[in-house]
Amino acid sequence: LLMPAFAEVLCILGAGVQAYSHYDIFMELFTFKEVRIWNRTKEKAVKFANSVNGPVQVCSSAQEAVTGADVIVTVTMATTPILFGDWVKPGAHINAVGASRPDWRELDDELMKDSVLFVDSREAALTESGDVILSGAEIFAELGEVVKGTKPALPEKTTVFKSLGMAVEDTVAAKFVYDSWSAGN
Repeated sequence: LLMPAFAEVLCILGAGVQAYSHYDIFMELFTFKEVRIWNRTKEKAVKFANSVNGPVQVCSSAQEAVTGADVIVTVTMATTPILFGDWVKPGAHINAVGASRPDWRELDDELMKDSVLFVDSREAALTESGDVILSGAEIFAELGEVVKGTKPALPEKTTVFKSLGMAVEDTVAAKFVYDSWSAGN
């Protein structure tokens, strides 16, 4: 929905439970030529790479994992930024899932301000997301507005979806799965 149409490289920052579920859904719905993972504890990244279906490159640094990636998923417990705007390829999409407290961050100010920002809920993002609150970034749209067609997805732009966990996300995921299934994929 928000990611580039011809995404080839998926990057996951973090190797916990959320990393597995995001990997599974992205690999079910899309085809990537390359998947990279980074975690602060390299052993966890290696364990992740060895336990999923398909080749995953373990990277030594977040920057190495991110450089040239089309889709970046952040699923960490970071309290300070681990993803920086000057590392991100223009036109990439970031699914920012971690740092769900008002004083925690995964993304730096440059990335937050230079990207088109989508959220699941404006109200929740402005009270719960340190990435949004501390950067002062302007929210372009809620995901529900994109699904309804009242706001464009802008997949040609660098986009950030800051997820805090809302029912609309489950609905969108279910629609993608259904559409894929009904198309015979």
